This record gives sequence, C-alpha cells and structure tokens, in this order.
Amino acid sequence: MASGIDGTLRLSLREGSVYYFEERTLSSAEPHYFVVVNADPLKQQVLILSIVTSKVAETKLRRKDVPETLVELSPVDFDVLKKPSIIDCNSLKSVSLIEFNERFIRKKIKYFEKDLPAPLRAALRAAIHQSRSISAEVKALINP
Repeated sequence: MASGIDGTLRLSLREGSVYYFEERTLSSAEPHYFVVVNADPLKQQVLILSIVTSKVAETKLRRKDVPETLVELSPVDFDVLKKPSIIDCNSLKSVSLIEFNERFIRKKIKYFEKDLPAPLRAALRAAIHQSRSISAEVKALINP
C-alpha cells in the first residue's frame, strides 16, 4: 500500500514523528512543528497531525473551557523546541499520505530524527480522545 513512498519517509513515519513545514491552511505563514498522532499512518494512508504553537497563553485562553484537550511542551521535555509550546488537540490537520510524500520529496517538509517522547504521545492521545471537536472517524485512527 505504501509503495511509491519515499524510503526516508517510510522509515520515519509513525506515531510521534515530528515534522516542520509551512501549512497553507494555518493563519500564520510561518512554518510549524507537526506531530503525527495516528496509530499507523502508512497503512491508514492519511496523516493526522497535531500542530505545535508557541502561543501558549493565547491557546489556553481560547480553550479555557476544555483545558483537558491541551498538551503543553517545553524544551526540557522535547529539546527540538526552542521555547515553551502547546498543542490544541481540538484542532488537527489531515493530510493524505500521497500529498505529504510529494511535499517531502520536494524538500518542503523537514523531518526530525527525534520522536515526541512516549509520555507526551500518551498525553496527546488522551487529549484528542477527550475533545468534542474531533470526529469519531478521526479518533478511530488514533490509539486510545
């Protein structure tokens, strides 16, 4: 199923993989870190990505009614980051594996050789499953 997928991408793509790229559907034109949250993206043929933002206070304020759906990250927890950050698990991006692969091959997506640590991956999964904004179909792609 994953034939035609770049070898480096095939080896790197799993739950917890971290990529850095510009996403045209975000309000900011700046590149962001994205964490793969689905259980088996190569078999599922779609990537469910959480978005890492450094706008911690703004995100907390916007989601003050659902703090259980936020996951805070710090450079101490994950040294790829340069400043305290947060993931809003009410807002995920879906990208087809084929489109992601094409962007990866064109070097529009940077891969980090460090995955998000296991405790943070578990926190992400729990926060996503607590979100009322994420569909049951998407939650089915993410380990409980």
